[in-house]
Amino acid sequence: MSIALLLASNLSISVFAQSYDKADKGSEQPEWSPDPDRKTRFGQDEPTIVETKKAGPKITNFLVYGASIGSPGSMNLNLGYYYKDVVFRVSGGHWRPHWWGGQVDFGYSFWKTPVITHSVSIVAGSYAVDPYAPQVGHGGQNRYPSALNVPGYNHWNPTFEDLVIRSYVSNNIDPNLEAYLEYKSRENQKVFLSQRYVGLTYDILLGNFFLQIGVGVGKGNFTNPQLLLQMGYLFDTR
Repeated sequence: MSIALLLASNLSISVFAQSYDKADKGSEQPEWSPDPDRKTRFGQDEPTIVETKKAGPKITNFLVYGASIGSPGSMNLNLGYYYKDVVFRVSGGHWRPHWWGGQVDFGYSFWKTPVITHSVSIVAGSYAVDPYAPQVGHGGQNRYPSALNVPGYNHWNPTFEDLVIRSYVSNNIDPNLEAYLEYKSRENQKVFLSQRYVGLTYDILLGNFFLQIGVGVGKGNFTNPQLLLQMGYLFDTR
C-alpha cells in the first residue's frame, strides 16, 4: 500500500514539472500579429522615418544677370527674367561716343529644366561704330562715308557721281585741288556706321553658360541679313 502511494506521488510530481516547463517555454516565444496580406508577422515593426529631401532648384520665375561678347555692343551687360514660359532680356554696352549697342529680347521657353533652358526670341536693337580708315569690303560694306563733306569726296569707294565730279575738278578746275581733296578724303576716313534691326534668335542657357544665335535684318550702313551672336556667363537666382 505504501509502495502504491509512493508511485502515485512521483507520477503527479513529474506531470506537474512537464506542464510547468511547457508554460515557461511558451512565454519566451515572440509575439505575433496578423498582417492585412494574411501573413504572420512576429513582433512590432519600427516606425518608418521619411527624410524630407532638400528642395531642388527652381526652373521657373528666376532672374539672370551677367556679361557676354558679340552683338549688339561687342561687350555687353545682360539682364533677364524667366517668368513661366516667357523670357524678357536686355543687353548692350556703351564704350565710346560712337561705339555702343543695345538689344531687347522677348522670347518663349519651350524646354526648361533645372540645368538647361531652350528658348526662341524676337529681338530688336541698334548699334553704331566709328572705325578709322576701314577697308572697303570688310563686314559686308561696299562703300563708306568719308569725313570730308565735299561733293564728290564724301564716299569711299567713290560712286559713279563722285567719279564724274572728281574728273570735272581735275580737268576743268585744278588737278592739284583734285589730288588734295582725294588725299584728304582718304586721310580723314573716319566713318560713322550704324544699324537698326529686328531678328529671330535661338537661345540656350546651360547652367550659367549663355549662347544666342540668329539672324537680323534692318536699315543702316550694313548689308542684310546680319548674323546675331552672343555668348557669355550669366548668374541666376534659381
